[in-house]
Amino acid sequence: MVSAQSEAVVARLDAPTADDRTRIAVVSDSHVTPRAEGTAMVYHRAADRLRTALDDAEQRGVDAIVSPGDLTKDGAPWEYDQLDDILEGIETPFFGVPGNHDVPKASTETYRYGDSHETPPVDRFEREYAPDGTIPFVERVGPLDVVGLNTATQPDGSLKETHDGAVSDEDVAWLEDTLATVETPVVLMHHNTPAMYDQFRDLRDAAHPEMGLPPVMRDPGPLVDVLTDAEVPLVVSGHLHNLGVAKTGSTWEVTTPATGSFPQAYLVFEVDTDGTTVRYVPVADTEGMTEAHQARRSDGVTSMAYTSFASIRLATLPLVDER
Repeated sequence: MVSAQSEAVVARLDAPTADDRTRIAVVSDSHVTPRAEGTAMVYHRAADRLRTALDDAEQRGVDAIVSPGDLTKDGAPWEYDQLDDILEGIETPFFGVPGNHDVPKASTETYRYGDSHETPPVDRFEREYAPDGTIPFVERVGPLDVVGLNTATQPDGSLKETHDGAVSDEDVAWLEDTLATVETPVVLMHHNTPAMYDQFRDLRDAAHPEMGLPPVMRDPGPLVDVLTDAEVPLVVSGHLHNLGVAKTGSTWEVTTPATGSFPQAYLVFEVDTDGTTVRYVPVADTEGMTEAHQARRSDGVTSMAYTSFASIRLATLPLVDER
């Protein structure tokens, strides 16, 4: 069993702050599927690991559970059915944004990493998992304004044959207007800022020259400019199946590890008058974590490098301490 008290501090940040203590659990990259097993994702454990995260978060009495996406393996209808069955059992408010694996891709006949099934359109994700059924959104959690962005699809379909991300010009403009109206924004999105990707490039250059790099955020400049100009204190992301902290201007990004692959965990963000404390909560015991470590480490050069990166980060917690 995973103890409800198992945790380690990932970061202590000066901001955001809140007069009333607020706790948000973040679950990412669960990649649930009832029809696959093995690989670096340990697919046959994915559903149970997500259930463990949700159950543990509820035991802690968090104010909300949110997800930066990739809740499903590849957005197949049967994967969404399994996800809905899992989510049906929780009472804590839950909402999220889609990841690149949650949305339709081109057929595998034209795109190697595409879909071999009919993935529901992104508005199905919005309807089921976004507040008021739309993305982008602002959802109040205690004194915090959680601002959700879709980085997984574009109105022109330009992300159909890639797992890169982007934020549309329309949504960047919406974000700029919205940030002028909220007091304590926390931005939730799947893909990452350049500062976070740079850490993977640094890893490659320092220790793993043959590793591949993860899909990136395309044309991130306008988005980053809006975030930094508005002095957004916190961005919460996923996508990288790793834990990390990166800073651009006064904006911190915290990326959430996968519940599915090593280092199987979720994060709890606790915001109070002192600032924000981010805690890492594992969702597997020693045996399960060993299985996940071996599965990811042995799945090729890139997976081996990412596994070593996760281990390094776990060994050097907290990654940031501003207090």
